[in-house]
Amino acid sequence: MTYEENVKPPQRPKWSLTDVIIVLIILLALIPLARIFKGYLAKVITVLMVTGNSPETLALFLGSFLQSLTMALAIVIIARIRGASGRDLGLVWDSPVYNIVLGLLGGVALGVSVWFIGALISTFFGPPPPQDIEKLLTGLKSGKDLFLPFISVSVFAPLSEELYFRGMVYPVIRARLGPLAGMVLSGLFFGALHLDVYRLVPIGFMGFALAYFYERTGSLVTCIVAHSAWNTLMIILLFLVVNR
Repeated sequence: MTYEENVKPPQRPKWSLTDVIIVLIILLALIPLARIFKGYLAKVITVLMVTGNSPETLALFLGSFLQSLTMALAIVIIARIRGASGRDLGLVWDSPVYNIVLGLLGGVALGVSVWFIGALISTFFGPPPPQDIEKLLTGLKSGKDLFLPFISVSVFAPLSEELYFRGMVYPVIRARLGPLAGMVLSGLFFGALHLDVYRLVPIGFMGFALAYFYERTGSLVTCIVAHSAWNTLMIILLFLVVNR
């Protein structure tokens, strides 16, 4: 048996579609809760002078941390209840150099592809409204101010989103409909949950590509690194553009 044959995602995951929906409900419930508490928490930290960052930057950091932590805990708890291990969720580290290098190269290629798709859509439908992260980066004055946005967007988001969308969702769809349908549908689901109709297609393509990486390697490490590389590239380019 070859390496790629040995590391494919589980044919029949130990969790079910119901479990996927439970985590989704928790995730959706976090959105209004984050809006309620993020301003309060940012003010508390600002008053305590824990950091000199703006309340908006702190809100992004705190919101990302709490969302990622809650998602990860929900997934881990459900996996443990179902008798699944970290390996079942794709937390495989059998070939770290291969996973990391493929993730970095894939993340850069993915960034170029997503940018191209977005440019085509903008040509026909006009430029989309700015994202929250773009608005935030407009107010940053120096590169050191990118630290908390980087942790939020390039560390917290890839870890929790890959654990859910590729580690949990993709294997469920794959087991029912096969790899190709799993990649397409989980990608569209990934795009739809970003709640941005203007970027549904580019983000959906990104989700498809990340599921493909998981299918080829059987390791979320590749997906996390690729996702992180793309997000990092995005915030650096946005920072340079909006602050030129």
